[in-house]
Amino acid sequence: MQAIDVGTLLYQLAYYFPWYVLLVLVPLTVRGLVERALGVRPEVFESHVFPYTASFESSFRALALTVLYFPLFEELVFRGIPLLLFGWLGLAVGSAVWVLMHPAWQLQYLAHLPLGRKIAFTATSTCFYALNAVFYGMMWLDGAGLAAIIYHVAHNAWVSLVSWLREEAPPLWRRLKVIKRQSETEQAKQPKRRKGDIEELDVPELKFIVKKSTRSLSDELEEANRFIFVRRKSNSEEER
Repeated sequence: MQAIDVGTLLYQLAYYFPWYVLLVLVPLTVRGLVERALGVRPEVFESHVFPYTASFESSFRALALTVLYFPLFEELVFRGIPLLLFGWLGLAVGSAVWVLMHPAWQLQYLAHLPLGRKIAFTATSTCFYALNAVFYGMMWLDGAGLAAIIYHVAHNAWVSLVSWLREEAPPLWRRLKVIKRQSETEQAKQPKRRKGDIEELDVPELKFIVKKSTRSLSDELEEANRFIFVRRKSNSEEER
């Protein structure tokens, strides 16, 4: 068994990084813009692939599958083993199957879209994963299979991290936008006052309280008779 040369591995990772940017990151950005124009958002797939908000068990399982199992399984089954058994032709066939499997499972969540948009999405997704397959296949042909696995693991890891942040920690601007919308909605509900309108005074509400008396009616009449009303004479009457 040949030992892993760490220096060679680091050199391969650094050497293929510009190719990763050109064949993976740039197509990923273009694909995102095209799919948004088609009405397809990444949340449609992430809720099924990355169920991080369901429970700890499902989150751990999704993380292990996405970051560890899928990259290792896909690189070995679709590229490493076919290349070892059948050469570059096996690598090409295995990569083609890997490319087509991605839009095949993604289309099941886009049943609500019209046929034209489904076809456009299939073409966009196929082109994106085809460029990915070129990137990983190029490394396998150059003898950098381990570097291809590491790149695949790292790619799935940061994509999973972005998906988790989108669900659990939305950006601050999104929260401020929600608060702003709520404030604008409340202001729109308030009636508009024209210039010259008199503002209503805040008059306290009057309440009539009936107090129940424990005395009898005769006692209350007797108390009322004690009041003496005195009429005051006016100045004209005094002069007379």
